[in-house]
Amino acid sequence: MAIRLFQSLTSMFCEKVRIVLALKQVPYEVVDVKKDERKSLIEFTGQRKVPVMDYHGQRIIDSTFISAFLEEKYPQNTIYPKEASDKGLCLMLEDWADEVLIGAIHLMRRAETPEAHQAAEKELGIHLRSLDLLFTGKNFIFERMTLADIAIFTQLHYLYTVVKYEIPPNHKNLHTWLDLMRRTLKLPSLYDVAA
Repeated sequence: MAIRLFQSLTSMFCEKVRIVLALKQVPYEVVDVKKDERKSLIEFTGQRKVPVMDYHGQRIIDSTFISAFLEEKYPQNTIYPKEASDKGLCLMLEDWADEVLIGAIHLMRRAETPEAHQAAEKELGIHLRSLDLLFTGKNFIFERMTLADIAIFTQLHYLYTVVKYEIPPNHKNLHTWLDLMRRTLKLPSLYDVAA
């Protein structure tokens, strides 16, 4: 039985899992849930949330759990830092990206009036400034690309691919990091989705 990823191409959480699978060089089949209006996903899992991995009949739901599962099964090209305290920080940053940063990004996506757009941009700006400081003088958050980088990148990448919003140029450190991630993931531009 093959490994299948139930996904939507534009989901930042699905993109996170695709990047982890690619880093670990794990072959898999894609099930695009939009093609059959999530019927195959609901039939397999009883719910509508993506991503879901079918690992030889075993269901794993949620990008964080899928990433941890893949790390356990395929420890090569680890997605975590070496030191335990760094791993804890990596997991906290992943959770921050998935639970907090996403909120600001969804505000941008839903902003339909100039006032709403201005308020959303102000909220997002707080996080962009923090990230710009975080990436001062470093390539990745830790010594190499980890799940923290991947989680933050996929959230910000969604701004380009779906929201069609460009991060302001004054966030120079953040732009340098985004470009490094883009090149590392072999994306022609930030408007291209990691497949």
